Amino acid sequence: MSVLLFIGSFAWGALTAQFLVQILSSFTSACIYLYGLLFSRVKKRLNAIFFATSLTQAVVFAILLVGGFWLIDLYIPYPSNADLAAAAGAFVCYFVYCVLQVPDKILVARTCAMRPFFAEAARARRLSPNEVAAFARNEWAGPSSKRKMIAALR
Repeated sequence: MSVLLFIGSFAWGALTAQFLVQILSSFTSACIYLYGLLFSRVKKRLNAIFFATSLTQAVVFAILLVGGFWLIDLYIPYPSNADLAAAAGAFVCYFVYCVLQVPDKILVARTCAMRPFFAEAARARRLSPNEVAAFARNEWAGPSSKRKMIAALR
């Protein structure tokens, strides 16, 4: 039984890190989309959809995080020091791994919220999430020009 608790603690530490990073990045993206909804030239409907999606994602991961801790407290009242160490080690390692991906998510959210036609151009090219970040970084990071936007849509 203690081996299963050790493995479960390791898995929960990794999940906790993922949930926490998802909550923070989704809430940050929701704030960016709300700013874009209020002050951007991007279609308001598009920013409203992105805002609602990001906020819903933040709420779902917050529920998963709190619910997981509630279940652990319900079934494992006194974890051992080894279990706590496994959870903490997995949390730190996985947190560092996940945090490295956040700047790209924020860049994509900012570009979608503030640059007209970026979301449509990325969708038209059928890019993967990593390719969307590279597309935002390389082709859309500079000052916007109408010619550049139209060329990206083709």
